[in-house]
Amino acid sequence: MATDFKINNMDIVFFDGKCNLCSNSINFILSNEIDSSLFFSSLQSKFANRFLKSYGIKNKNHSSIIFFTKNKLYTKSNAVFKILTFLKFYFRSLLIFKIFPRFLTNYFYDLISKNRYKWFGKKTICYMPRKDISSRFLED
Repeated sequence: MATDFKINNMDIVFFDGKCNLCSNSINFILSNEIDSSLFFSSLQSKFANRFLKSYGIKNKNHSSIIFFTKNKLYTKSNAVFKILTFLKFYFRSLLIFKIFPRFLTNYFYDLISKNRYKWFGKKTICYMPRKDISSRFLED
């Protein structure tokens, strides 16, 4: 496992590993990153529970994506906007939605999050990365 210093310098996407929408979003990110610098962890993992607890987040509810970068945590639409900055140019154009007030972007985020299992389905086991990218997944 990486040292605390190394982890604090990583950009980590925490996601619901049982959610089909979330897992497909991770595959989308992996296919469209600029430089393969992101790391990932399912919210169900021991690593995520331990790491987020150290930042005062009780990880009982897996309804929000959490993004860690530069020693700071972002959730909901803030996390999505931060992650977009790591993607290819044409996807970064979606940052135009930052012009809307956060309460509005979070409203739509919450609406999708609340209905994600009903609309997109749920896995019985957590997301399993391919062997060629497994080193970018922080699990234990």
